[in-house]
Amino acid sequence: MLVDLTDAVAAALNQPFAAVSLEMVYRSLYFFTQAYQRGEANDVVRYLADNAQWLGVLKRKRTTRKTRGGVLTNSASP
Repeated sequence: MLVDLTDAVAAALNQPFAAVSLEMVYRSLYFFTQAYQRGEANDVVRYLADNAQWLGVLKRKRTTRKTRGGVLTNSASP
């Protein structure tokens, strides 16, 4: 069920499934239930998609790290 919900949120955001954090979707369900009880939300997918930024549902883009020639040891002589 959680995987299906995450997939639906990814589709609502027009993002690939891998760009959405499964753990954060699970953790965000608490905020949805609070909003639902206050009458502020009815659709969990829409709520998570609309609030994806502050809920942290979308994963951050990773920056690639450049290595210097693959040197794994210290260049100083012992």
